[in-house]
Amino acid sequence: MMWTDTTHFYAATDCKYLGRPCPAAERMIGKLAEAMTKAKPLTQEDFEIAGTTALDGCPRNCPAQFVASHDRIRLFCGVGEDAPREGLDRFADAILNRDGTGFAASKLDARPCALMEALPKPAEAQQAEQMRRFEHKII
Repeated sequence: MMWTDTTHFYAATDCKYLGRPCPAAERMIGKLAEAMTKAKPLTQEDFEIAGTTALDGCPRNCPAQFVASHDRIRLFCGVGEDAPREGLDRFADAILNRDGTGFAASKLDARPCALMEALPKPAEAQQAEQMRRFEHKII
C-alpha cells in the first residue's frame, strides 16, 4: 500500500498475519515522520534515531525495530532488537526500492512480518500540498 501526507510518501507491505498493512504500524511510522519533521530545524543532516517498540493495537502485540533519519524512516514489524539491521535494510531495499537487488530472505536471522517506509517529500511538493489544502479550506 502507498499513501502520502503533507510531509512524506509512505509504502507498506501487508502483514503476513493480518493480510493487510498493520494499523498500529501505520500509526507508529506516522508519529516517527511527524517527530523527524519537527526535529529537522533543530538537528544536523546526519541525525538518526533507532530503537525497538511493541506495536500497541496490533492483535499480536508485535515487537518492531525502527530507524529514522532525515532521508528515510523504516519500520520492521515482528523483529526485536537482536535482529541485525544490515540484513533488514537489504531485505527492505530488495522489496521497496526500484533499484533494489535481489536478496534471499532465508539469510535473515529474523524475517519481518511487515515493512513500512517513509520518504520525505521535497520542499516544493510540501509547499504545493499546503497550498492545495489551504485552497480547499477557502472554497
